[in-house]
Amino acid sequence: MTVSESKGLKKGSRVYWRGDANDSGRITETSWDAVTIAWDNGQVATVHHGDMREIERAPARRGAR
Repeated sequence: MTVSESKGLKKGSRVYWRGDANDSGRITETSWDAVTIAWDNGQVATVHHGDMREIERAPARRGAR
């Protein structure tokens, strides 16, 4: 996602690493320069808005018809 998209995230938003539906987490904190993500695998990461390129707001669609 872009910096603007990242800055628009709200606490509780679900996000996906590289759009993978099996690798997701929730936004637990937001600030002017970063978001904190609690990943479903138990890891917690603070990611700066400019480093959110590989994180998506929705899982990638597979097998589109």
